[in-house]
Amino acid sequence: MLIDADPDRVYACLTDYDRLDRLSPEIIRSELLYANHPQYRVRVVTEGCIGPFCRTVKQVQDVTELRNGYILVKVMPAMSDLRYGRNVWHIRAENGRTRVTYSADLVPDFWLPPIIGPVLFQQKLAREGENVIHTLETLARALPHADPEH
Repeated sequence: MLIDADPDRVYACLTDYDRLDRLSPEIIRSELLYANHPQYRVRVVTEGCIGPFCRTVKQVQDVTELRNGYILVKVMPAMSDLRYGRNVWHIRAENGRTRVTYSADLVPDFWLPPIIGPVLFQQKLAREGENVIHTLETLARALPHADPEH
């Protein structure tokens, strides 16, 4: 998705691990557990519903920030409500704007309604990814400009 915001600011918003709740109303809280650049461990708690079925989902993520605008996220299943999880973000400049791409592959470790549940879960992930990108645009544009002397 192409957005009107500076790529460095978008990246900064996406990697503000203690404040990921700004990205989505479904993110209840986030906490940076460990930092040794470019490796981070983050706890994220979300609440969401698929139809009438609502759930709080806890996950611990190992995040790797790569120099080329990629952010790789691996869910730690033993510490999470997900059996498996991988996310990839890519932030890059494109014609004075920012191209944000996102892919997610998550497998819940909790009950979903048979047949339709997994489909609805994947659709919700796609919608939530788009919503986060729109929010990133708004947040990045609202960041104060850096003082070039500092």
